[in-house]
Amino acid sequence: MTRKTMTTLGAIVAALPAAAGELPVTPLTDALLQDLRWQARPVVILGLPDRVRDQIAAFQAASSALADREVVLLTDGPDAARLRDGSDLQVLLIGKDGGVKMSEAGMVDPDRIIGLIDAMPMRRRETR
Repeated sequence: MTRKTMTTLGAIVAALPAAAGELPVTPLTDALLQDLRWQARPVVILGLPDRVRDQIAAFQAASSALADREVVLLTDGPDAARLRDGSDLQVLLIGKDGGVKMSEAGMVDPDRIIGLIDAMPMRRRETR
């Protein structure tokens, strides 16, 4: 993907307001990742625009469950290049501690993200 395509996708996504009940989608920056540390669980979605849109739509269908788990959706932005693996679609789950908990090439079912989060010790403490 070219830098122009990444910038265009990031601008398009940033300009779209989240519909009621949907998770907002924000372009990824290192500063934002730092701000989210210990506050939220970023899910980073990178790749070709059509594939990214499809993955975001799948996550929006489970927005309530993901929001309960403090998930935020991030996509192509100024600092996304270091996370890319070159695939058409890449999905990363980043824990509240800032560590990458999952990195998958291809579509990821929202239930997989929910299951991974629910198995995390920090999430178990949160639900007590």
